[in-house]
Amino acid sequence: SYELLVSHQGGSAFSPATVISNSRAQELSSSLGRELNCPISDPAQLLACLRTAPAPSLNAAQTKLLAVSGPLQAWAPVVDGISVKEPPASAFRASRYHTADLLLGSSTEDGLIGRAKKIKSFEELQGRADSKTAFYQALANSLGGREDNALIKQAATWFYSLQHAPTPSGYNVFSRALENATRDLFIICPVQRMADFWAANTRSNVFVYHLPEDMAQTSADLSLPLDVQLAFGLPHNLLQHELFSSAERTLSLQTMSYLANFIKSGNPNRPVSLSRVSPSTLLPPWPRFLPHPSGDNYKELRPALGNSRGVRRAECSFWNDYVPSLTGRKASGDFPACSP
Repeated sequence: SYELLVSHQGGSAFSPATVISNSRAQELSSSLGRELNCPISDPAQLLACLRTAPAPSLNAAQTKLLAVSGPLQAWAPVVDGISVKEPPASAFRASRYHTADLLLGSSTEDGLIGRAKKIKSFEELQGRADSKTAFYQALANSLGGREDNALIKQAATWFYSLQHAPTPSGYNVFSRALENATRDLFIICPVQRMADFWAANTRSNVFVYHLPEDMAQTSADLSLPLDVQLAFGLPHNLLQHELFSSAERTLSLQTMSYLANFIKSGNPNRPVSLSRVSPSTLLPPWPRFLPHPSGDNYKELRPALGNSRGVRRAECSFWNDYVPSLTGRKASGDFPACSP
């Protein structure tokens, strides 16, 4: 027998948002309580008040907070030494894990950013026009990490501003770059780190996919990431069938076949069926992710099902290699100036 892991989560164990501290949890609780006019000085009274608040009121208050604080100021497990004894990344580095085959991936239009943009739009419809500025300011602030490191924030602003052109559409381009920065930091690059760590430290199979930006241009409801919808067969649901193209429905069948193979054998290329003709024989090969510079293979989740290498390699090198070198150094302001 063997073990396996299939990950459709946002980010990975190496994401900065995997866990939060007790102080951060208390800060979030107090902010939510303040919105609901709960007493916040006494934790017991605050908890009692939140428990009695109607669900619509809780949701409305949380929506408002997310709109002005950004999508990454969300709830997460707390390292309390009991239920969660340590951050998952720390456990991995100390070799406290069970070996298992791993299939994981990411999407350019991940639900985290998509949800946040919907919240921002909702707030604007409610007449809070300043929420757009606050939203992007919150994204920029989140790049500095828990300590709000000014040097890291400055470096990230410079690096991603290279995609910003000083034209009438420049703000839209820059806001898109800011969304990319937070998505890379919290989701895509942690997925790549997880794949690299698992491939290098276990003898397990590791397979990575990525759903590119052009695949998100669909009429389907993206309240769920498209990769999740494809994997669970939503394009074949009678109520949603017409929202997807024929190519997307075929891609969904192929994605489910890959997953069925992986769940059965630990390898998406290995047919489940023992019959002479299997749908798996029609699937393009999916290369393993290997722990060396030219081994960062991944499957592109698009109709052609092509293979590629290095999901956002330059951006992930920035976060995984360059930014850690800045830790502990004082801000010196020696980064090139951004275009206005």
